[in-house]
Amino acid sequence: MSARRRIRSGYASEDDYGYSRAVQAGPHVWVSGTMARGDDLSRDTEGQFRAALALVETALTEAGTGFDAVVRSTVYLTDLDDADAITPLHRAAFATALPASTIVEVARLSPATARVEIEVTAYTG
Repeated sequence: MSARRRIRSGYASEDDYGYSRAVQAGPHVWVSGTMARGDDLSRDTEGQFRAALALVETALTEAGTGFDAVVRSTVYLTDLDDADAITPLHRAAFATALPASTIVEVARLSPATARVEIEVTAYTG
């Protein structure tokens, strides 16, 4: 079995909570639930999703891959009515990959100003 490589973004909660932005093992990359940070959390759902996608893309790039290798995405929304706002962004980001995908409405995210979170799995084999 190949060694695991932890990809860190330097976000304080990685140390506080004890996780990595992404973990790569062989041809597999798992990107943790990712949401907007800092000032981007004051944006609407679309703006927050754009910011989260940028962070996901950075983690995938560090793993030597990109959106085209994503085989699974899960999006968590605090209001399912916001799905229409993020659908075009998801479609554009994953147009080549067309991953298996799920959208879930959740009661809340942390921090409380977060409206959307995304996690992805990529396969590079």
